[in-house]
Amino acid sequence: MARSGAAAPTTNSTMVRRQLGRRLRQLREGCGKTREDVVATRLMSQGKLKAIEHGRSMVRPGDAYELGRLYGATPEVIESLRHLALATTQEGWWEAYGEDLAKGFNIYLDLESHAAELWIYEPSVIHGLLQTEDYALAVERGSTPNLDEKQIRAHGQLRILRQQTMRERDPRATVHLVLGEPAIRLRVGNEDLHARQRARLLEAAGDGFFDLRVLREDAGPHPGLLGGFAVMDFPDPEDPSVVYIESHVGGRYNDRKAHVARHREVFAAIYGRSTPLKEYLA
Repeated sequence: MARSGAAAPTTNSTMVRRQLGRRLRQLREGCGKTREDVVATRLMSQGKLKAIEHGRSMVRPGDAYELGRLYGATPEVIESLRHLALATTQEGWWEAYGEDLAKGFNIYLDLESHAAELWIYEPSVIHGLLQTEDYALAVERGSTPNLDEKQIRAHGQLRILRQQTMRERDPRATVHLVLGEPAIRLRVGNEDLHARQRARLLEAAGDGFFDLRVLREDAGPHPGLLGGFAVMDFPDPEDPSVVYIESHVGGRYNDRKAHVARHREVFAAIYGRSTPLKEYLA
């Protein structure tokens, strides 16, 4: 990512917000100021500052400039902060589907498309990165009856574009994915659709970027009984890993080290009890 004022970053808004927030927090802490000190200047509220530092808000270039000055940053650093702020409103490839996305899922798409490595547990349905288009449409029709056919087809197309984006990345991400056996057994569509989806899984298992496994039902009680999740690691070692948990009212994100570490432990336990997909489908 850009570290000078020469050019605006080319990455998408969520990643830029996270970088800008991290740099502003480091500058604030480096000059010995607390959030309360910033609020006392009446530059912004504590809620706004917290949202900026956690990468959850667009940032006006003027705010980045004023914060940089308050923290005693050099003119060169302040200019780079302004360029980052300009890029926090940059649109991603999924923006055309914005009104149809579940709350917060656009953030997940941005994070997913930039992650270097993903650790995913999906207990009940084939993960979106591996669904055929017919499977995706059938799942949408069955799981979101409030959507009309146009919206359903838009969701199906979005899944395909999402997969294409991941395939065309250079370098590609490595995906460690454990599917629950119910996801494999779930009857979606007719036998032909089921066969095509099975072939898609086997194809992915052999492409070198997907580490696919199945957690059998006879594995017994396990730490993943509370539901699915994804842990995402990023190329920049300073960019904190993120845990994503999806629900009916939107996704939840957490980059606290203790929370990420706990989900890694859960994934490791699940992974250790699982079976390679090729072996399971043999």
